[in-house]
Amino acid sequence: MLETVRVLSQRGLVRVELARWHDRLVVVKRLVGVSAEVARRLEREADVVRKLDHPNIVPLLAAFDGNLVYGYVAGSDLASVLAGGALPPVRAVRVVADLLQALDHAHLQGVVHCDVKPGNVLLKGEHALLTDFGFAKDLALTAITGDQELLGTPNYMAPEQFQGVRTDHRSDIYGVGAVLYHALTGEPPYGSQVLRWLVGDDRVPRAPLPAAAQALAPVVDRALAREPEARFPHADAMLVALRAVRL
Repeated sequence: MLETVRVLSQRGLVRVELARWHDRLVVVKRLVGVSAEVARRLEREADVVRKLDHPNIVPLLAAFDGNLVYGYVAGSDLASVLAGGALPPVRAVRVVADLLQALDHAHLQGVVHCDVKPGNVLLKGEHALLTDFGFAKDLALTAITGDQELLGTPNYMAPEQFQGVRTDHRSDIYGVGAVLYHALTGEPPYGSQVLRWLVGDDRVPRAPLPAAAQALAPVVDRALAREPEARFPHADAMLVALRAVRL
């Protein structure tokens, strides 16, 4: 039986709660109200996350009666940490390396996350875990969301995703690049001008990395390339490049 400890957030008819379940703390995503569409989305999210089993992905423990029960991660999300400023480059690299390993696993299972951002990265000690596959695209399943529906967070969204394409795993590479840039500079790429850049204005400037992180500039630049073909071909390739940088 689920016993609510406190409400963590609510977006529309979906509420996220910290709860107790079988004598352990869990995080529950649940439908509050009646909506066949939202119920289908939660069922689809469960179908997607059941395919994933990786130490850097928050596990789904159970799904029943409109409730998705996830493992509880004691710690902070990356967005909260970055609210206090940039990370030291070595720590930023460590966090992003964990993200890339999580995404490499997901992509091999045919899953594109589609919403890689600091708020979906949980920090537990020295490790990072990827969470919230609510916008994820499983290439093996029939789409619920139309290809033209805009889902994601603009500051971390690849240009092709902004145009409605949600079937390219390299969109997640862009998201990781944006997270890395934010972690190194304290601000997401393109700031308040990101929508101008997403619609194709290459005149929008992107502030350079701080001096201590300049060695990472080629990795960041490639991950944030406008064209998917110019990015790293897969998460493992970016991980190799990241680990080759000497800081």
